[in-house]
Order: sequence, then structure tokens, then C-alpha cells
Amino acid sequence: MILFAAFSSRAEDPLPKESVRFDGRTLVLASQGDNPGEHVKEYIPADQKLDSWTQLASIRDYPKLDDPKTLASNLVRMLKAQNPQAPSRMIQNPTTGDVIVDFVTWNENGAFAEFNVFRYAKKPGGGLVAQQYAVRDYKDVRAFLKNLAPLRNRLVDLMAKDGLVPGK
Repeated sequence: MILFAAFSSRAEDPLPKESVRFDGRTLVLASQGDNPGEHVKEYIPADQKLDSWTQLASIRDYPKLDDPKTLASNLVRMLKAQNPQAPSRMIQNPTTGDVIVDFVTWNENGAFAEFNVFRYAKKPGGGLVAQQYAVRDYKDVRAFLKNLAPLRNRLVDLMAKDGLVPGK
């Protein structure tokens, strides 16, 4: 199961040398594209590929939306429809209105498992932005899931505190 498809720029259109930092890692722009009402940029470690990443960050802009909780709830509904057994959690900051969603999911054949954390927030001037960070394991899915709790807590705290930081 893959919740989000990667977007690719045309080969003749080189991507800018854009990056983000999260959890002590720098990830570089690997793809970007548009869906109706959504602009997406995806970032991975410079030495990885989109079809085999182990860390992925994304920034999703929604210029016509204005309710972080509704967008976050839609993600959780989509996740449950595609993978009813996937555990998820949604937390809203009562002061800012930002919403954090974190969840674990896996593909149908068990070849990988991944943990995702999203932060939904209003943008100054209107619209919403979603920041995502995901880690994926292809080797030992059971060990990844068994040992996930400390990683999950750290990444949720980092996303709530700082989110993705633009690279320099």
C-alpha cells in the first residue's frame, strides 16, 4: 500500500538544489508536481532513489483549504480505508490549531513498513501547508515495528516543535 505517489519533474527540467533538514538529516528535492488543489515537493537523502528511499520528507501546499483538522481527518480516513489495521494518532495544538497525524503502514506483501508524521498548519496569507516526514524499512519489518516507539515519540516531538527546516 502506498498512500502517496511520487511526482517526477521531466528529465529535461533539472530540479533546483533545494533541501530540508529534519532529525539531523538533510534531504534534497527529488520530485515535485501538482494534483488538483495541491502542490507537492518530495525530498530524500542525496544517495537514495524515490523507489527505494528510507527517509522521505514532503511539503504539500493547499492554497484553497483553510482547516488543518479537516485535512488531517481526511488523511486518517484514507489510511483506514486502504489499511484498516494501520495504527494512527491525531493531535491538535489548541493554541495554534496545527494538527499532527502519525501512523504506521505497510504494503500488501509485507516487503516494507513505514512510519509517517504529518503536520498540518495554516499559512500566513491563506491556505494550508502539510509537512511530512517518513521512515521506511525494507529489511526487518518486524524489528522495525517492535522498536518503533522511541523513534515515533522523537519524530512527533520534532515535527510539533520545529517541523521541516529549509536547507541552506
